Amino acid sequence: MIAVWWAYGVFGAVLAIGLAVLVRRGDWQQAQGLDTLLLLGPIFYAAPVAAFGTEHFTLSSSMVSMVPHWIPGHLFWLYFVGGCFIAGALSLVTGIQARLAASLFALTFFLFVVLMDAPGWAHHLDNRFAAALTLRELSFSGGALALAASLNGAWRDRGRRALATVARYCVGVPVLFYAFEQLRHAHHVPGIPLELVTPVWIVGHAFWTYFAGAVYVVAGLYLLAGRKTRAAATWIAATVLVVELAVYVPFAVAERASLVGFNYLADTLMYGGAVLLLAGAMPREE
Repeated sequence: MIAVWWAYGVFGAVLAIGLAVLVRRGDWQQAQGLDTLLLLGPIFYAAPVAAFGTEHFTLSSSMVSMVPHWIPGHLFWLYFVGGCFIAGALSLVTGIQARLAASLFALTFFLFVVLMDAPGWAHHLDNRFAAALTLRELSFSGGALALAASLNGAWRDRGRRALATVARYCVGVPVLFYAFEQLRHAHHVPGIPLELVTPVWIVGHAFWTYFAGAVYVVAGLYLLAGRKTRAAATWIAATVLVVELAVYVPFAVAERASLVGFNYLADTLMYGGAVLLLAGAMPREE
């Protein structure tokens, strides 16, 4: 129960700090249309990652086994990454060294893919959930890379565009895989097609998975084709936020005494934040 309180407390604190900074800067008044939603990208990315950072401390005994066996000092790296998650999240929402934090998040999640998720998937190639988890971490890396590219004013336009293009593929490929999985397995949760089956008491439980899959197909193809990328990423993120409200918030309320509900809610919100970060790095269409 302590782990649950810490997760929700840090999540809420970072969310509140991010919104307060956003209001103080007056960015709301300058944004128009769907661009208003893009302002929430760093907050939606940072609040969950800070909460996940607390779990490195409160659930250390069960999480330490996730560190590859050949890396020395398992417990040190677990605590180190947890502390960095919290510090980096505060950096993103306050704008203090945000470019550095975004770059390190991109590198960290890419290392997670290379060192843990991809090898695990390689041992179970027929496990679609292992594939979904690997591509989720890749999306988290791509979203942070897109933010780093958009904040890197010292680079030439070509360099920023190259980073943004890599980020676009890191998000676009998982989107199409998720679209395929959601249209095939509508009884599983929408957004990120993981093992959890959508509870039957969720209103329209299968509809939300079909809905997300349909949007992912169209918008994902636009992303990979490099056409209307800003609008495509924004609509994907908006879809994630809709299913967040329709499915994951009620589920988190029902499972409020455990981390299961919170982790699904925060995980999906972070995915939506990553896609919003990509949208913010894409060029504006006429």
